[in-house]
Amino acid sequence: MDKAKSSGTEREGESSEQNPITLRRMACVLLVASTPFLNGMMVGWTAVLPKLQEDDRFPVTDEDVTWLVSLMLIVGIPVSPLAGTLAEHLGPRRLMFLGMCPVAGFWLLQAFTPNLSLLYVGRTAASVSAAMVCTMVQPLVAELCPSRVRGLASTMPEVMSCVGVLLGYVLAYRLPWDVATAVSAAPFLPLALAILLVPESPYWLVRKKRIEAAERSLRLLLGRDGRVAEELEAIRSTTTQRQSQVRDQVRELRKTHNAIPVVLALGIVILRELGGKGPVFSYTVYIFNDAGVQLDAFYCTVFVGIARFASTCVTACTLDLVGRKPLLAATAAICAVSEGVAGAFLFLEVEGAAWVPLASVIVFVVGYGVGLGPIPWVYLGELLPTPVRSLGAALITFAYSVTLFAINLVFLKAVSALGLGLTLLLFAGANLAIVPLVLLCIPETKGRTLQDLERAFTPARKTGVQAEDNPAFELESDWFDLAEREKYGACSLHTTAMKEKCKN
Repeated sequence: MDKAKSSGTEREGESSEQNPITLRRMACVLLVASTPFLNGMMVGWTAVLPKLQEDDRFPVTDEDVTWLVSLMLIVGIPVSPLAGTLAEHLGPRRLMFLGMCPVAGFWLLQAFTPNLSLLYVGRTAASVSAAMVCTMVQPLVAELCPSRVRGLASTMPEVMSCVGVLLGYVLAYRLPWDVATAVSAAPFLPLALAILLVPESPYWLVRKKRIEAAERSLRLLLGRDGRVAEELEAIRSTTTQRQSQVRDQVRELRKTHNAIPVVLALGIVILRELGGKGPVFSYTVYIFNDAGVQLDAFYCTVFVGIARFASTCVTACTLDLVGRKPLLAATAAICAVSEGVAGAFLFLEVEGAAWVPLASVIVFVVGYGVGLGPIPWVYLGELLPTPVRSLGAALITFAYSVTLFAINLVFLKAVSALGLGLTLLLFAGANLAIVPLVLLCIPETKGRTLQDLERAFTPARKTGVQAEDNPAFELESDWFDLAEREKYGACSLHTTAMKEKCKN
């Protein structure tokens, strides 16, 4: 009897595996995954700042340059948790559209600004949109995408971000700063309008008790041959009315089986930022010059950007074959070793070894692009449980912004106090700490449905299988949710008391 129930639950969790991968579904996922192109363009745009300082339209000091570079991270600190709250009220797809819609205007405001104040306004407003995109993209991709290709789909935001960075660098190098800024506006209005073609997340619709709307969303994604009823029931198995408000998700986050995956994903992201990713990418020229390697600043940044883009594309093509866990652990170790080797050579002041830091940075960039960069973001969609996915993503993005800003802020001071070699050794230690955390605590997410991954952190007595035999557990369930399940023929109530409650 128990085996039969277990098999039934497994079939329910695997319903998405049986659904076809429709062209419309993949187009919707690709549109959502393309939105971090904005984040990449925002980062790449900073390459125009030297030309902006040379322009006599208005004065731009070195302090202004520092603030304009850091503005994205500063804005991301308050906006990320706000985005998680707004997503629960408006819907993640609608929030993404509202965030992207005015972006083209923000770019044009920066391009044709008559003074520095309006440049700050445009940069700040665009940073708000970028923070919203960064917070919501991975959860929404995971909820729209079939598990068979979720690795590829979840890596696409990182790929599009790399494309945006490279395009920003090229525009900054080839065009005057104002023309480069104006041209940067071109892709964003069509992209914002295209997001209107994407249906709302069925998980969010179920949380809001809009079952019919969730069914319509699934029909658009799965097509005529899709098993909509099975997919809807799989979503309903981990989604209830008790998750419909932010305060409900805060209450859910207090539960151990929901808190553990959030804490694990948070730990990986914080350790990655403590591992010096920001300084390596932001101060590449400084690191090379300190090591005695003389390279043109533009060619250095473009070279690093191309290496990161190429390695991330490799990940997109292989993540669903290799798996997340071994790739993340291996690349974290590679990044740690590359920083450790460079740090040791600089600390020991080995003569005639200027090529070692250069080679180490290249290895770090490739290792980061293959696994350490994209996979922690993939976990925001896959590892976080359905009841707290939006809230957890907001908290992790908030912690990412705070940590990255702090590391970038203190990097040069740390180098001045400790030396570049010892600083890189400390970065290597943080990356190395990721390896045991991943190997010992993180389950493999490749090919597993979101419902199956949630059960990985849920005690056996709280799974759907055990709940059928446990009336006490059923009494704790949401009454409206049980009534809706009975209406759709999707639940079986085993106690007279619970039947009477549903009827009432």
